[in-house]
Amino acid sequence: MDRIQLISIFFSLAVFATIFLLVKHRKVKEEYSILWFATALVFLYMSLDRYAVDRLGNLFGIAYKPTIILLLIAGFITLLLVHITVVITRLTDQNKEIIQELGLSNLNRKLPKVPREIAQKNSDILVIVPAYNEAENIGRVIADLKKLDLNPDILVVNDGSRDWTYDAAKATRQALVINLPNNLGIGGAVQTGFKWAARNEYRIAIQFDGDGQHIAAEIPKILDALKEQTANMVIGSRFIEKHTGYRSTFSRRLGIRTFMTVNSLLIGQKITDNTSGFRAYDRRAIEFLARYYPVDYPEPEAVILLGKNNFAIAEVPTAMQERYSGGSSIHGLLSIYYMVKVLLAVFMTALRKPVDVVALSKK
Repeated sequence: MDRIQLISIFFSLAVFATIFLLVKHRKVKEEYSILWFATALVFLYMSLDRYAVDRLGNLFGIAYKPTIILLLIAGFITLLLVHITVVITRLTDQNKEIIQELGLSNLNRKLPKVPREIAQKNSDILVIVPAYNEAENIGRVIADLKKLDLNPDILVVNDGSRDWTYDAAKATRQALVINLPNNLGIGGAVQTGFKWAARNEYRIAIQFDGDGQHIAAEIPKILDALKEQTANMVIGSRFIEKHTGYRSTFSRRLGIRTFMTVNSLLIGQKITDNTSGFRAYDRRAIEFLARYYPVDYPEPEAVILLGKNNFAIAEVPTAMQERYSGGSSIHGLLSIYYMVKVLLAVFMTALRKPVDVVALSKK
């Protein structure tokens, strides 16, 4: 092994370590880093096997194989693209904040024109309903929530839908509706709800999907657990008790089992339904997640985030029904990509230092 090969190995390891640290400190989003991790491993292999490029050249009949020059050029391009990725990640985060604040400020501006019984705060409990292209479902979801005796306030977050979800939610005249101008994904939409809840001093926030799979009559269960178990977050789980109702697909159940094993090991507490979007949060969790809620598909990552920051998590058995209409956006090969992406996000969240919650509460 000569000197240039040692340099190449060191450089490859340095690229891998750099990407790792950037992701750990949230300088690069997990989904952008997968390719860079793979690239670093390819560089390492090419460095360990000095004839790898030569064999590839022979395979394609290339006579001239400038291995060292190729490695140097590839290394330079990698550093350049890593820098671009950092910039894109920063711009994406800023774009999310702008879109959220636009939606929140537009709702505040329209409040004087909203019926008084909806515009004013009537409860200490806020139900946050993220909705993307749920025009056919959102009306029935709101009607189901209004049947509850506790009569919570309802906030629908229309996540840049391409259909008439916003108009359908407004037409019920039973919920406030935030209209995000662009799609942020479930994490960005739910975090917008947390920001509204934090700024309006709600004591409890309930996350409730807009597709009709959750049952409003199950909400008292998670509220009771929030109080009785002195938890900061309570998850409505489909898997604590066996039931004969609606079951998700085999691939989804396999993914759920995987997250259960990984997350339980990382936080030292068994959580059976890490992907459930049916959850209740107390005031402390609301304020924390208004700042730090994960984006994209955040439910499994949020379990790690709260667990690592010493928030108490509990679960209660709840039933779920098949969505009223439409289908999930995660299917086929996308489900494999989803698994890889979320597992990477979960591991990175577990490696990050806990947030200084005491300092946060003073701000």
